[in-house]
Amino acid sequence: MLTALFNRTSARYLAVGAICAAANNVIMIAGDAAGMHYWAAVLLTFLVVPPSYMAHALWVFGVRISWAAFAHYVAGTISSFGVMVLTIGLLRGVLSLPMVAAAPIATVAMVLYNYLMTRWAVYRGGSSQTSPFVEPTV
Repeated sequence: MLTALFNRTSARYLAVGAICAAANNVIMIAGDAAGMHYWAAVLLTFLVVPPSYMAHALWVFGVRISWAAFAHYVAGTISSFGVMVLTIGLLRGVLSLPMVAAAPIATVAMVLYNYLMTRWAVYRGGSSQTSPFVEPTV
């Protein structure tokens, strides 16, 4: 039953997205706890970009990785960076919420946006061949 669930694109997307969101939140919260300004912590979250692209391309959408698709994924991530910066700036900078609240709220704000950008990047730059890691769906 669990295998059937994770064979679906949406479930795989949510699994990878949850891991990436958790990593981003850990970076933001740990950076804040270490006294780092939230803008610097936001920049550190870009460490998650290369492994997240590979997971989305190969496992979630089942297409081969390519530099063109990675460039589109980075473009989508940079545009999503704006959503994070605005949300964190408002919640942490203006409203002075603690980062343990601001980071998860910013994550929720980015989920739909990130899904749309990831799908655009992977399908636009990827080849039509399927990944060897995912069986084609019928």
